[in-house]
Amino acid sequence: MLAFLPQLALAGPPQVPGQALFQKNCARCHGANGKKGLNGAHDLTKSNLNAFGRTYLVTNGMGKMPAFGKVLTPAQVQQVVAYSLTLK
Repeated sequence: MLAFLPQLALAGPPQVPGQALFQKNCARCHGANGKKGLNGAHDLTKSNLNAFGRTYLVTNGMGKMPAFGKVLTPAQVQQVVAYSLTLK
């Protein structure tokens, strides 16, 4: 049992659902912390959009933001939205 402790220490904090999807699909423009704003991306930490509005935007896109409705499953979209709401 103790042999696994060093491996657990190296693993780092666990990712919350949606975080890996956000990092893969959104962080390029929004930044890992949601504040980057590349290519006109909004600062997600200051967004007034609720989960419904964010779900619509992630699914359908708008402006320079691509639609992810055909890339992500509905469950994955919800995970990304939930994670984006944690960014402060």
